[in-house]
Amino acid sequence: MKTKLIFIFLILSIVSIVLIFSLVSMLNQPDTFSYDSPQWYLPEGAKARIGKGSINKIQYSPNGKLLAVVSSIGVWLYDVNSGEAHALLAGHTDKINNVTFSSDSKILASASEDGSIRLWDVATGVHKKTFIGDRWGFDNVSFSPDGKTIASAGFREINLWDIATGANKKTIMGHYYAMDGYSAFSPDGKTLASRRAGESILLWDVVTGEKKQTLTGHEWAVKCISFSSDGKTIATGGLGDTIRLWDVNSGKQKQILSGHKNNIFTLAFSPDGKTIATGSRDKTICLWNTDTGKRMKTLKRHKLYISGVAFSPDGKTLASVGWNYSVGNVIHLWDITTGKQKNPIIRHSVNLSSVSFSPDSKTIASGTKNGLVLLWDAATGKHTQIFKGHKRYVSSLSFSTDKKTIATGSWDKTVRLWDVNTGKRKKTLKGHESSVSSLSFSSDGKTIATGDTTLRLWDATTGKHKQTLTGHTDYIKHLLFSPDGKILASVGGSNDSNIRLWNVATGRHRQILTNQDVTRVIRKIAFSSDGKTLASAEGLQSNSLVRNGAIRLWDVATGEHKKTINVQNWVLCVSFSPDGQTLASGSIDKKIQLWDVVTGKQNRVLVGHTHIVENISFSPDGATLASRSYDGTILLWDITSTENVTKAPK
Repeated sequence: MKTKLIFIFLILSIVSIVLIFSLVSMLNQPDTFSYDSPQWYLPEGAKARIGKGSINKIQYSPNGKLLAVVSSIGVWLYDVNSGEAHALLAGHTDKINNVTFSSDSKILASASEDGSIRLWDVATGVHKKTFIGDRWGFDNVSFSPDGKTIASAGFREINLWDIATGANKKTIMGHYYAMDGYSAFSPDGKTLASRRAGESILLWDVVTGEKKQTLTGHEWAVKCISFSSDGKTIATGGLGDTIRLWDVNSGKQKQILSGHKNNIFTLAFSPDGKTIATGSRDKTICLWNTDTGKRMKTLKRHKLYISGVAFSPDGKTLASVGWNYSVGNVIHLWDITTGKQKNPIIRHSVNLSSVSFSPDSKTIASGTKNGLVLLWDAATGKHTQIFKGHKRYVSSLSFSTDKKTIATGSWDKTVRLWDVNTGKRKKTLKGHESSVSSLSFSSDGKTIATGDTTLRLWDATTGKHKQTLTGHTDYIKHLLFSPDGKILASVGGSNDSNIRLWNVATGRHRQILTNQDVTRVIRKIAFSSDGKTLASAEGLQSNSLVRNGAIRLWDVATGEHKKTINVQNWVLCVSFSPDGQTLASGSIDKKIQLWDVVTGKQNRVLVGHTHIVENISFSPDGATLASRSYDGTILLWDITSTENVTKAPK
């Protein structure tokens, strides 16, 4: 009996140890949900989406169940308890500036720079109605307390819309040139507050449309406004480090709250009106007592610029959006009583910095601006692996031809070689004196070329430096091996916008492909699959008011200019299809265009990104095109479809 008990004890101990190790292993796994993206409302012709877009604003639903997240690709609705995405509301054709829920949480209104306001059914995600107004776009939208009227603020005016009929009930002129327009109803629905360009806040009578008060006192532009729940007080903040409280009836300033060390980008009253939450560029959130004006708590865990705060309807939780150029967007939920973070933390988006296909077309690698390297399934857009090691922006990456190794270059001045299967770092190449701006694997996988202000060639097997190529007078913007690996092409930065061709075997400079148009700069280059033609993507200097760009085709053997394809907007990137018959280009107008290489005519336009397209890459099998945009997403496009895609989905 004693032996049997000992045996049972040993078995239970082993099981416990296994469970503990399993739990620890699970906790140490990369947060894959953070990087996975539901494939909802893809643009026509797109196969998958990587990333959820950068965040602009957040808003709690009045019933406290949902958090609306205004992103660069649409409005995401998150379940507050689980952190899971509930819906994506997509259809606007330009940036969405703000959203608001109706008091019963059934309708959400969104205001966009496309000049429209859209109403959405929250339960189904279905678009119900569109109000067309200011051609300059709308900066803000708010529901009246009775749910019958929407106020929208645009470039020069405020419009009041009848929700039932869609008719424009009233236009209030007066916040002239309100580049950062804002409007908000008082809780009783009788007063409308708006900010205009400059430092003043205007209060309007909703019935008559007449101005009631002008609140002045801010030394810099006002960026955020919030009414207290009783409608007696308005809190305002903006450029500068102070928050001001105003008496709505008299228009007099009641208090000044000081404590932040930088600009105030967002603020909100708690539902009971006793607390104000403020978020700042100083990376902190402050909670203030509205009676005394004293700071009650400072929430510092974000370590990011705070661009949005919102109280839950019960006042127990605060949602905040942190933004950073390197990290992207993170949404935190805070317990107001303790000041501690609550679960879930919604990691909405990472800032993707580069993209490359694996040789078998099955995997996409992307770098991020905070030093991560992420692998994605090209068929589904799902995140599969993460490599950690770089300390700064991953500027470029490339697969070896056998798909076993990824080379990555970073602003931390290093190049790292990674084992694709294990995710472990194989080697670190050191020697660059400044940020590595570009790199390329040779076709035989034996050599890696990297650039900062000089070009360096490395042995891919040993990691040893082979030689340094000098000649450029500015940083190396882009470099690329020819398909046979015998030629290296490189593009200099702004002060050296020419293409140089190098003999890889000798390291000698062959020739310069001179950019004849001094108003344009060369952004990226691409070799045709046979290596005979080089394409350059060209845009104008940043201080030019002319918007047109070009794609130039060059004869690699002679260095002669063969053809110019004129494009209406600056071209930032270019890529040849594997069969050499098609050129893809990405530009500042958010479009991807496919061109016939022989005729120079446009074959197709791919529309779906909401910001500049900076990087494109054909899959080796030619069936898919990957595009990376400033909107924080990568889109995968089906190139085999013959349908001409010219408009975004409704």
